[in-house]
Amino acid sequence: MPNSDPAQTDKLESAPPVPPDEASSQEDCFPVSRVSIVYRYLLLLGLTLVGVLLLSLLFPMAVSGRDYLIGGLLTVWALALLWYWAFLLSMPHRVCLEGNESLVLHSLFRTKKVPCSEIAALRVSPFYQSYLRIVTSGKKTFPMLNHVDGLHDLIIRIKRVNPKLETRGC
Repeated sequence: MPNSDPAQTDKLESAPPVPPDEASSQEDCFPVSRVSIVYRYLLLLGLTLVGVLLLSLLFPMAVSGRDYLIGGLLTVWALALLWYWAFLLSMPHRVCLEGNESLVLHSLFRTKKVPCSEIAALRVSPFYQSYLRIVTSGKKTFPMLNHVDGLHDLIIRIKRVNPKLETRGC
C-alpha cells in the first residue's frame, strides 16, 4: 500500500498559480517534423549531385562543340537549384508563439516575427500540398512546411487572437 503522507500532498496542492503577466510572456514552440526536413534536404542534395554530374559531363562538350543550348539548359538547372536551396534554407524549421501575440518563424539564417493580429490567412499551397503559406494583412506571404507538430493547436491559438483568420486546407 502506498505511503500517504499528508505533508507531501499539501506540497503538491499548494503550488502557486502562474500570474497572468508570466503566462502572457510564455513562448510555445512548434517544430517542423525532422523527417520532412531531412527528406527535402536529401531530395535537393540528390538533384544537386545529378546537376554536378551533368555539368561535369556535358559542359566540356558544349564548350568544345559550341552548343549553347546545352550550356543554357545547364545554367537554368543551376539557377533553379540555387533558388530552391535558398528557399529551403530560409524556410522556418520551428514556429514559436510568443505570449499569444506574435508568431516567430525561426529558420537557419533568419528569424521573422509576425503579429498574430496581422495574419489574414493560413493556406495550403495550391501547387504543392506540403507547403503552408502564412498571408499577412499587408499581402506578404511566408512559406513553411505543412508538417508542423501541433499545427492545429497553433491555428486555434492564432484564431483566439485573430478571429477573422481564414484557413484553407489546414
